[in-house]
Amino acid sequence: MSKQVRFSIFSFKGGVGKSTIAYFLARNLSEKYRVLLVDRDYTNTIGKIFGLETGLINVISDGAEGRFITDEGNLRVLSLVSYFPSSLPSVKELAGVYSEILKGMEVVITDNPPGIDDIAGLEFKGYYEAVGEVHCNGFYVTAPGIALDLTLNHLGDIGRTMRNLVPRITYFRTAALIINMIRGNISEVLDNIRLRVPGVRVVGIPFYRDLLFQGFNRISTIPDMSELISVVEEIVTGGGVIENLLFVHSVYPFVVVPELKLIRSVSNI
Repeated sequence: MSKQVRFSIFSFKGGVGKSTIAYFLARNLSEKYRVLLVDRDYTNTIGKIFGLETGLINVISDGAEGRFITDEGNLRVLSLVSYFPSSLPSVKELAGVYSEILKGMEVVITDNPPGIDDIAGLEFKGYYEAVGEVHCNGFYVTAPGIALDLTLNHLGDIGRTMRNLVPRITYFRTAALIINMIRGNISEVLDNIRLRVPGVRVVGIPFYRDLLFQGFNRISTIPDMSELISVVEEIVTGGGVIENLLFVHSVYPFVVVPELKLIRSVSNI
């Protein structure tokens, strides 16, 4: 692969397993690719698991001391924040350091707080400044019930926000809607959801009791993420890449092309 491919793990509600999926996705992909996992969440869940003591933005803005980056084989983990900084650095300040961290990476995965915030926006703009291009393959993580309804009601919001942040974004798309912690008949649950979001790839992950009580870095049973990995592989190897398009959701999926015409999507992008 000649270019870095970015994936962002989004959710609109906490506690749905977003960081768990980011962690295992990065672990799996690092067996084949050089992966950068960026923790953009103030909870610093992933950063703490890897022994990171602070965040890059805290170092730049407040002179905080401590490790904010680590390497384990093909996996590089970067913590952006461990607490809310006194001020945000400029995009150029972040990009100056970020460009060095990104060197040699093939896949970038960002773990985000629920919704989107200033830190996530700064990282997105910093990446564009550092690389000269930015795109987003979004994975939306939710659980059945109210969390799912909330997600479907706001599925297009983050893409529109990203486009406002970086108008020259190459593309934004929903790579998959991930229904996590499914109890009962997974196929039945997913079939019902697919009827509500035609044109969107829907992936299901069952409920794992161990994850609830032991934490995702200590469980003996690894969640089955084979379908999600296959989605990623399609994109990384080029089969699913959309050049110069912005994917936006309203009630139905549309693709906005450079000529600004609206075309109803008929594929599972």
